[in-house]
Amino acid sequence: MTEYWMVIKPMPKAPRKIREELKKIYIVLAGESWLMEKKGLKYIPAIIRSAYAYGEKEVEEVKKNQYVSELMCKVNVIIKKYPDNIRVDPKTWRSGLKFFWPIEVLEVKEVKDELEMLLTKTFFSKDNPEDRMIAEEYIKRTGVSYQEEQMTPDQRITYRIDFMNGFMKEWGEFFKRVYEIHRQHNIKMWFHVEGA
Repeated sequence: MTEYWMVIKPMPKAPRKIREELKKIYIVLAGESWLMEKKGLKYIPAIIRSAYAYGEKEVEEVKKNQYVSELMCKVNVIIKKYPDNIRVDPKTWRSGLKFFWPIEVLEVKEVKDELEMLLTKTFFSKDNPEDRMIAEEYIKRTGVSYQEEQMTPDQRITYRIDFMNGFMKEWGEFFKRVYEIHRQHNIKMWFHVEGA
């Protein structure tokens, strides 16, 4: 199964120690932009989805997203050809276009507000029937995990709600940690998605 994760690409002249530290910081993509959108977040899901886009057609399509285009007006996003060993076109084996979001995107007010929500808010409630339906749909999208195999359907939903809340907070911690490194060392860096 193919996995994708968001990583950080530091500027080429970043000190080796910082580059090594940033290599260890990443987050796996597992449907979180869909979950974030279900809870009203707009900008962080737009960053995740656009960073995932690969190739001219996908990049052009994602640029039409209202929130992507708003952010592109506020920060200097880089769209360039870059290899992706998973999504490379097997007919041509050429690099495809990819988005690289600068760390400064986290300073945009709307993104900052959503980041604060990821860090402090509990998005899904076990007692909310709508949240239970979202968890059930999430299970259908991703399949039953090893930990969930022996559970009843109701237990799976409860377990998945805990997982979803934890994952939302994990995204907040990911962005916060990277931003702190940027502030501490004043290093330019960009978010993008890789796969294996």
